[in-house]
Amino acid sequence: MIRTEDSNLKEEAMKVSIDKIHLPDFEIRSEIDEEHVEEIAESFETDGQWNPIIVRPTDGDTYEVVSGAHRLSAAQQVGWSEIDAVVKDLSDEDARGLAVKTNRMQKKMEDEEEGELCKELYTDYDMTEEEIGEITGMSPRTVQDKITLVMDLEGSVYEKVKSGELAARKGLVIAQLPQEDQPEFTRRLQENGWSRDEARTQLERFENDTIFTTGYSGLSVTELVDQLEEAGVEVLVDVRRSGESMYKPEFNSDVLENHFRNEDIDYVHHPEMGVPQNIVTPYKEQAIGHTCFKDWYNWSIHREERFEEFADFLKDAGKCALMCIEKFPEPEDDQEHYCHRHHLAEELISEGYFRKREDIIPGKTSLADFS
Repeated sequence: MIRTEDSNLKEEAMKVSIDKIHLPDFEIRSEIDEEHVEEIAESFETDGQWNPIIVRPTDGDTYEVVSGAHRLSAAQQVGWSEIDAVVKDLSDEDARGLAVKTNRMQKKMEDEEEGELCKELYTDYDMTEEEIGEITGMSPRTVQDKITLVMDLEGSVYEKVKSGELAARKGLVIAQLPQEDQPEFTRRLQENGWSRDEARTQLERFENDTIFTTGYSGLSVTELVDQLEEAGVEVLVDVRRSGESMYKPEFNSDVLENHFRNEDIDYVHHPEMGVPQNIVTPYKEQAIGHTCFKDWYNWSIHREERFEEFADFLKDAGKCALMCIEKFPEPEDDQEHYCHRHHLAEELISEGYFRKREDIIPGKTSLADFS
């Protein structure tokens, strides 16, 4: 329990000398509202004090305010030497909890102020959400949410929540991301006007930020599967124009489709993302250069919204690897040409669907970060 059996709670109000009362070391409110103090002072002068403040005894013959900092300031402003106060013998934890509870009842605390205090109780006093909820009057889930906003949000995003520019419920969605990714996701959320449910859906797509590529040259199907599993790939996306392999029939699309039915990795063939023969032939015969090949290929995949549909599929499908024949995505060793999966991955990144490319190559894996 938070409270001890010998806690001495004096519920009767008594007159306490104002010069013996001081504000707490911890901040219950982020600042004193001078306009509110003026209103209370006017009320004191006309009607007197109706509601006593709450204090707790401290070292010597002094007291610390638990609830009523604005009333204390108003009493000082009107020149009172004493103020009605209820004295409670409280621990640090109980004092903070009661401060939150009374301010919540009066609806004077902002969400971030409650969050900061809940965080202090959680981190500095090792209290659980249930214990904090018990002394503040909040549910454990509410306590957890408030702590999450304070502790897990990146600074600029948290400021948006504090200012009211960003709803706290959306802030809780954003808090699931690493802090370095939160500002970019927040920008997209605000630009697109996503609801909380839409933000949750988009969060899954946003977290799927790496497009993998691989080639089966020099591999057996079993070796390919092993590499994909090691990389955590969930979907193998065949982007060859033709689903037939002249020299390795085990990599024919129909054979692969049957094989992957028994694997934990899905297989799908998207021939529309392959290279048209009227592009690949002049490139391999060196009738056109690499830049021309790249531009021609990119033009071909953007026709009739095929590219956008394909990109949306990748974002929703999970961790995907683009597969073609060549071992390397770029010229290397005895491979003289770029594989078109290299350009496809680059285009997906440049269009904002992914931020990174990871090439799965036998014996090595290279991370190409285009963020």
